[in-house]
Amino acid sequence: MFLVGCGDIVSDNEIIQAVLPFDLGGKTMKKRFLITVLGLTMGSALLFSGCGSKKDTKESSQAVAESTSKAGESSAAESTTAEVKKVDINYELANNIDVSYDDIGKIYGDPASDDIKEDAKERVVKYNSPERELYYFDDGDSGYLLQAVSGKAGDILSLKEDKVSLSDVMSQLGATEEKGLESNNEFLTVGDKGESTVLFEAGGYHFLVSSDKDKNVSKDSAVVMFSDDRVALDNAGAQTKASEEAVTPGSVAAESTTAKK
Repeated sequence: MFLVGCGDIVSDNEIIQAVLPFDLGGKTMKKRFLITVLGLTMGSALLFSGCGSKKDTKESSQAVAESTSKAGESSAAESTTAEVKKVDINYELANNIDVSYDDIGKIYGDPASDDIKEDAKERVVKYNSPERELYYFDDGDSGYLLQAVSGKAGDILSLKEDKVSLSDVMSQLGATEEKGLESNNEFLTVGDKGESTVLFEAGGYHFLVSSDKDKNVSKDSAVVMFSDDRVALDNAGAQTKASEEAVTPGSVAAESTTAKK
């Protein structure tokens, strides 16, 4: 054998001795000898080249496999992270905001109580499982419309964990904080009112959410979902600024005339 392993080639003298272990005689024998040596040398070079090529191919395939594996692991990790959602709007309730009492009927089952306050044009329907209170208001045209739902975060916000930070709740809902009036707190009739509340808009609805001293929301935290017509927003600041900037042509003329005098 003239190849011990890939990259280990025996010397030319060893090839000659292996092929022709006897003395050469005559031109014909020398010519045959040279042809034989040339053929063996070229063969060994091709074998060496082929072995090196296989090595490069193997290393390249391994690199591609490692790259594909890492990409797959990264993609799987990102997918897992994206799937973890701690809160979401309970659209079984949200989709019925501004829907009439007659149309909703007993979609949520038989209520524990159904009281009408005619003086306030208000109708409060209470349920026990899950615990929630639906507030209907008479708009004068369509009858009583559902405009507020009081319940717990585990129900209205579909809270999946025992406790979630308020910042995570707002972030996952894509919420925008709003400034509301104290009258909104009157609807916090179900759940733990906690230490503080925050009002925000998300998904086209308004939410008043209570949290503990560490700004965490639990499954039992009190939450209210409002319609646009029922939420009480504090627009005093915006109204004041608008009134200051609103100047009638007459007032400008009057100021101008006074200045000239």
